[in-house]
Amino acid sequence: IAGPPQEMLDHELGGQRYAALLEVGREFGVKPAAEYLGFAQDINTIEDALDIMDGSGDSDATIVLDPFHCFRGGGPIESISNLTPDRIAISHFNDSPANPPRETQHDKDRVMPGDGIVDLKLYCNKLKEIGYDRWMSLELFHPGYWEQDPREVAKIGLEKMTAVCEA
Repeated sequence: IAGPPQEMLDHELGGQRYAALLEVGREFGVKPAAEYLGFAQDINTIEDALDIMDGSGDSDATIVLDPFHCFRGGGPIESISNLTPDRIAISHFNDSPANPPRETQHDKDRVMPGDGIVDLKLYCNKLKEIGYDRWMSLELFHPGYWEQDPREVAKIGLEKMTAVCEA
């Protein structure tokens, strides 16, 4: 996963560097995916990541989707409609709480799917509309989950993911 720097980025340069990273990835049999980060100053929406991907000029350019980063970055979930399934490397899956405020949230604030305020039904519907039927990866960094039995967290996470995705 190729994540952006925290500060502002020259999108043209970002596209060039992502193209170079994709080239190196081919040498090792891996396919680096671009990730936008909702708490970064730039490259914090799907549109920003698409700009970098398109700027790479490489047909292997893919994105890592994440509802937390959609919410935190302030970009619309509807932007998923600008993608095709082959341009999505994976979708992380999680939710965001009502507090702290969106603009101050970070990785540690993520909660289980359905336990927050992100419109995950819309997120799943947009993925279905474009024909995405691949991986959804539970991604949580909340310290409270680290204190629990990992098997129990994974079991609950799968149950919550399934409930949200099937709703």
